[in-house]
Amino acid sequence: MEAVLTRPGERAGARWLAAARVLAGTLGAYGLASLATVALALVLAALGFDRVEAVYTAQLLSFALFALVAIAVFHARNIVWTWMCLVGAAVPLALLNWWLMPGGAA
Repeated sequence: MEAVLTRPGERAGARWLAAARVLAGTLGAYGLASLATVALALVLAALGFDRVEAVYTAQLLSFALFALVAIAVFHARNIVWTWMCLVGAAVPLALLNWWLMPGGAA
């Protein structure tokens, strides 16, 4: 049985793409879920929820968000587009967190 990738450079490229996808699916999904958790907890607290309930609700929803992001990363065809989407979603969440934090921009 012949290997599909015959040149050494192609094997290394495929390994780097797989590593980038695993990092996006684990660390990228974790980072995005944690940013979304903080943002949602701050928004819920600002809307009048008790702080404990806001954090608890946001934390529960973060598990579903992590799973959805990880599934989307491994389903996507283009890893560069995937990383751009992760960063594009993380930047507004980070800015929102900074703005809503006590002592932040507000």
